[in-house]
Amino acid sequence: MNFFLKVLFTLFPLVVIGQGYYNRENFGNRSVLLSGNVTGSVEDLGLTYYNPARIALVESPIFTINAKAYEFSTLKLKNVFGRNEELDNSNFNGVPSLVAGTFTIDKWENHDFAYSLITKLRSNKSLNFLKNLKPEELEDSFKEIEGFNAELNSNNKETDEWFGVTWGTKIKDNLSVGVSAFASVYNFKNKFNLDYTSLDQLQNVILFNNEIRMQQTSYGMFWKVGLAWKLKKIELGLNIDLPYLEVYNKGKFRFQKYLSGTENDQFRFIDFKDIKSQRKEPLGISIGAGIPIGKYIIHTKIDWHGKLSEYDRLIIPVVDSIYKRFSFKEERRSVINFGIGGEYYLNEKWNLYGSISTDFSPLKSNANIFDLIGDDDNEDVNFESNFYHFGLGVNLNMKKVKLIIGSTFTTGTDKFDQPFDFSESAIDFPINDEPSSILINRWQFVIGLELPIFGYNLEFK
Repeated sequence: MNFFLKVLFTLFPLVVIGQGYYNRENFGNRSVLLSGNVTGSVEDLGLTYYNPARIALVESPIFTINAKAYEFSTLKLKNVFGRNEELDNSNFNGVPSLVAGTFTIDKWENHDFAYSLITKLRSNKSLNFLKNLKPEELEDSFKEIEGFNAELNSNNKETDEWFGVTWGTKIKDNLSVGVSAFASVYNFKNKFNLDYTSLDQLQNVILFNNEIRMQQTSYGMFWKVGLAWKLKKIELGLNIDLPYLEVYNKGKFRFQKYLSGTENDQFRFIDFKDIKSQRKEPLGISIGAGIPIGKYIIHTKIDWHGKLSEYDRLIIPVVDSIYKRFSFKEERRSVINFGIGGEYYLNEKWNLYGSISTDFSPLKSNANIFDLIGDDDNEDVNFESNFYHFGLGVNLNMKKVKLIIGSTFTTGTDKFDQPFDFSESAIDFPINDEPSSILINRWQFVIGLELPIFGYNLEFK
């Protein structure tokens, strides 16, 4: 394995970190600031996601716009490339995450409804690496090389848009049930490209290109079933996330590998435009409570997500013995997360919020580009950072508008061994055998509005 692929393996977190986690994003204005600890006490229209049974407790129709006005994330790697040095990467963007409203249906007086549009996932991460080497930078065994250029590009894009309808009704005055049905439109694209150009002392040029492109599209349904109890001194909630029901799937895969200017020139190309793919999400159960204490409300939650046995996300056919068997597999362990949040009523106009929650990694093996470009004897390269989410903000209650302003902070760190022995590299530098470390931080600055004027009634004649 050459040095530049080692670079890509070392920078792997830049393009895939955060995939597969269950609590990375939260939805609903107050629910965001409470870090999603609202299964039993959600009051905003994040209830369509956290517990649909709570809709029966909404007193009046409201329209919600929940926006992450700005998001700033940083990733830092220490002791990379076998040396005691650091690499930093940062991103700045803003993405709306939830638009929702309630409505009623004529003659169904005891039933409540809501619609919601959720950006469940939107990620676009790129890695570009360019290296020009001079003869003096190479070891003695490579002194016949006059020049060497290499360029490496990798792009990982993933989106998941949810379109949902929520129904809820009261079974008793203090007990309600509800269901949310979400249509999911999921797209995953990954591109890897590696180019070499070298010039020897006889002015012979060697060219190498290795490119892999893949795409996975999945349409399906997510169902959430909820129960909510409202007692004198506590509010309780139960939410069940049913496994993903896939309705449509399609995959694409392209591989090319060219080498010219040597005694062993190569030309390999395959292009599959309609291959089988799979997307799986496991069963999840969340239990939560809201506990009023004077001017405070304590929000707590614990959730469990089941495991996924190893499966092929893309089923790439075997062409012949020239091409190795490409695999693109994923496996998840079961995981339990928990959190706590606090709400303080300062006065009639101002509420204060604070929270913390966990987001432990469920990944045992993560389908990624290295399943396709690595040699058979390569180690698995999986980064299993555990994340912690913090929220802090205020709610301003005006006559007709509720304005929520705050921020959230996410952090995670992990250590991992260098996936290769860099002492075998063609580049001569002192080697540090200490483990590498990764630190991920993310700030979100949230602005949200709740307007009572967008509720409406549907009449069936």
